[in-house]
Amino acid sequence: MDVGHPMKYQRVPGVPRPVSKLTLGSMVLPSLSQPAVDALMDSWVDGGGTMVDTARGYGRGRSEEMLGEWLARNGNRQRTMLLTKGCHHDAVGSRVTAEALRTDLEGSLKALQTDHIELYLLHRDDPSVPVGDIVEWLDEHRKAGRIGAFGGSNWSVGRVQEAYEYSRLMGIDGFAATSNYFGLATANEHMWSGVELISDKDKQWYQETGTVNFAWSSLGRGYFAGRGEGKDADEDVVRVYVNDTNYERRCRALELGKSKWLTAVQIAGAYAICQPFASIALVGCASVNEVESVLQASDIELTPEEVTFLENGHWPTSN
Repeated sequence: MDVGHPMKYQRVPGVPRPVSKLTLGSMVLPSLSQPAVDALMDSWVDGGGTMVDTARGYGRGRSEEMLGEWLARNGNRQRTMLLTKGCHHDAVGSRVTAEALRTDLEGSLKALQTDHIELYLLHRDDPSVPVGDIVEWLDEHRKAGRIGAFGGSNWSVGRVQEAYEYSRLMGIDGFAATSNYFGLATANEHMWSGVELISDKDKQWYQETGTVNFAWSSLGRGYFAGRGEGKDADEDVVRVYVNDTNYERRCRALELGKSKWLTAVQIAGAYAICQPFASIALVGCASVNEVESVLQASDIELTPEEVTFLENGHWPTSN
């Protein structure tokens, strides 16, 4: 597939190759057939995508299994890096334990039909568990070759800072990345329990520390494609993203997109990666057509003035 748009890439500490600034999310895969997944993944890597994001809990493991089937064929593992997550809490409570980590990681490796994961994230945090213990558990698996770089999904910047400080003290390569919510759409409430959203204050911390964030739901789960409207509107999109601020931001994304021959969805994708801090956008696609559309945001350059316009409707004025 020739999308005609060169992909941007981001270096992530400890990850062997540059990561595509748009990284494919796989939560939707269990709703597809295996042939559809194969076609989607082929189009993704042909379009310049170098990493796919998944998790042990997606589809109760089915997402990883379907990816594993594709990875096992035609040298696909050699051209695709993996980000997966484990230790998500369950109905009983926290699963941030050494045993849950071992169990989930072993399950992921088996399902993905591989012997290592390039980037492994804890899917949730438990602040009652000493951060030093968590870093040591992850470092043990890294030393064993099962994972490369590691980090945390839905971890507060305070806890990640603690992990940094412990790692420096112990001479360990610590957290390489986080995966917290960030996007043009503001949230009325959390999409799920125990998640972290990047605030304006957090942006400064990310910029100062150079921490890479993989932004989940960077496209507002379809909000910019109109999935919060009409009789068939997605209930979660309505609950979390439908508000006056986002309506105005969508209108501005449509306006800016029209001037660039782009859609509001493509502008939202560009917004997520055109930040002063290291931001990689996780994008969910359910078809080859959606992949082709999203990839058109991979080389869009938004100026700081355009980012400001999308956020608040004002163009910065020079003194």
